Amino acid sequence: MVMRTLYHSEEPLSGREIERRTGLSNRAIMVALADLTDMAAVHMDIEGNAHSYSLNMEHYLIRKGLKPAFDAEDQFWDDLRKTIRKHLNPRPIAVVVTGPIARDETLSTGRMDLTMLYSNARKRIRAFRSLESLAEELWDRHAINFEYELLDMNNMDNAENDALWRRVAREGILLLGTLP
Repeated sequence: MVMRTLYHSEEPLSGREIERRTGLSNRAIMVALADLTDMAAVHMDIEGNAHSYSLNMEHYLIRKGLKPAFDAEDQFWDDLRKTIRKHLNPRPIAVVVTGPIARDETLSTGRMDLTMLYSNARKRIRAFRSLESLAEELWDRHAINFEYELLDMNNMDNAENDALWRRVAREGILLLGTLP
């Protein structure tokens, strides 16, 4: 998490800023930064009492291992969108992701919630047949399990779905289509 935070930062960061962005404890941050600095994977600059840290992009493991891994990770949402588009039949009006992945609790949690909206009940029911194929592909590609809600235009406004729509509004990532 420390290396990911430094990788995505455009300027050097203080230990406190890394702590704030990662949510890790100060001790965990300081131990990680000390180890990474000792390995020359992180540069430490000292200005007065302040220390700032940046990733050493010239370090062999950073350049050859970490950079390609984080670049691939950045393509996750596009790949997820393509995978869902390929495996869902019929194609829904909209697909929204919620859950740990949408809340950016890292990809390691391996679970997401999909809300899929169809134009009518017939298409919604037909979509059940493609969910097993989608589940297998998401597991093979990303080691992700998913829960799902299949809705159609006739049942989307039911009172029982109010909590779902509040969660979609709070943390949802629209992958496909548009919501009415």
